[in-house]
Amino acid sequence: MISSEEKEKIKEEIVEKINSVLEKNNESFRLDKINVLNKNETVKFMGNYRVYDRKKYDTVSREINSFLKKYGDVEIKSKKIRDSGMKFTTVSFNFEL
Repeated sequence: MISSEEKEKIKEEIVEKINSVLEKNNESFRLDKINVLNKNETVKFMGNYRVYDRKKYDTVSREINSFLKKYGDVEIKSKKIRDSGMKFTTVSFNFEL
């Protein structure tokens, strides 16, 4: 089982990396936190972010996905959204350690 300190370190690392990639690509969304689900044998980390400029989606997602894959098998889902005239792509991810 992963210690509380390790969980916090992983959460902080993910938030910092995703936000730095979003900032580098002039995206306005910032990730606040990563959710953690403690299971008997593993710990599941879950989060989501948005990409507003669809032209930058491939670049942003490629960099973030390659970073997340260092944690092992990551499930990543994306969906294009149109909400009150705003267009963006929402991306959710999760993995277990």
